[in-house]
Amino acid sequence: MKLLTVLFLIHSCASSNDLTNNKKETPKIVFLTYNIKKNTEKETEIIFEKLKIVNGKIKGFSNNNQNQTMGDLECSFLDKNKNILQIVHIKNPLKKLVEFVNNSGNLEKKIFEMDSTQFVIRAPYFANTRFIEISEKTSGKTLKKIITTKL
Repeated sequence: MKLLTVLFLIHSCASSNDLTNNKKETPKIVFLTYNIKKNTEKETEIIFEKLKIVNGKIKGFSNNNQNQTMGDLECSFLDKNKNILQIVHIKNPLKKLVEFVNNSGNLEKKIFEMDSTQFVIRAPYFANTRFIEISEKTSGKTLKKIITTKL
């Protein structure tokens, strides 16, 4: 009888462990809002504004780093040991591409350079993310770290 009770308890514990291990975490999206500007020395300054984490999954999320040019940003999501979890590439937020119809009726594109603006980073959220590091592409493959945000 005691053996039967012990086997029952072992089986019960094993079943509950299986249930907790099979729980899937709900996917989340992180939204990070920053202000960016060029200071008087023409250096980039970035200020963290706010963080929002919501339930959901970004459909078709791809983080293509092709065609990165000078002034584009690289956002690294880091764990507590500052190991990279993911990298998100952002086109230079201070350069806005505007499409318009010119006097001839043709579609035309023009890039406007701004002194300051606000931008949002949207990416899948990893629970072990502790830091966000934003760097600016300066020349070639060189990156200049601008800001590290602690979550």
